[in-house]
Amino acid sequence: MRHPAAIGGRAMSFLHELATWDAALYRALNAYCGWSPFLDRAVVHLEVLKGSIYMGLFGLLWFQPGKDQVRRREMLLAIVLAVAIALVVNRILSTALPFRTRPMYDLGANAPTFEWHADLENWSSFPSDNATYLFAIAAGLWRVAPRWGLFFGLFSTCAAFARVFLGIHYPSDVVVGALIGIAVGLLVVRKPLVEAFAPRVLAWEAWQPGYFYGALFLVTAELGSGFPNTRRIGVAIVHLFVGFKT
Repeated sequence: MRHPAAIGGRAMSFLHELATWDAALYRALNAYCGWSPFLDRAVVHLEVLKGSIYMGLFGLLWFQPGKDQVRRREMLLAIVLAVAIALVVNRILSTALPFRTRPMYDLGANAPTFEWHADLENWSSFPSDNATYLFAIAAGLWRVAPRWGLFFGLFSTCAAFARVFLGIHYPSDVVVGALIGIAVGLLVVRKPLVEAFAPRVLAWEAWQPGYFYGALFLVTAELGSGFPNTRRIGVAIVHLFVGFKT
């Protein structure tokens, strides 16, 4: 029987090796930042496209005719729930685990060839909430329409690793965040869970279509950009009760 100290030593050695590879992969990707103005702009503006692509696919699948239209609509509604749950899981893990400084501050980062400032909240780098929510959407879309889910998954891979390119995340931040999103997306967008709540929400469309589509637009717009206004409201509520740190 192996001694616990020996097992602990092997585990620490393994984690150290992973951290070494993580930093090396980060440096390899970030080394190309500032190399080409076109590449820099393509990577930075890739972030802007995620909301438009998601909302475009949502609208396409929502209004696409067919015998399975009701089922598709119910599953599309479930994706919203899946993303919300995935982000909550991500925040819980990020808060429970030791704080990880972003690589741009810890190891330094090459800057793009134009003036750019990362819009970051004072959150731990691990795991990536951006990757979590992108891959939760991709997993949910794969349940609805596999080809479009695969397409969004490929886009999500590029968008998530663009964060490594810019120095916002380590590769492991992105990989773990993606795994959380995929797991929650595949778990939530399943027939038993979808049928438990989606038909009730969808019934609102027939009853009050104007209010329903107004609310649906607001929710999908928030989801497509990562719930920025919802998060700001949540932070404001927290500060209302606990105040601001000085």
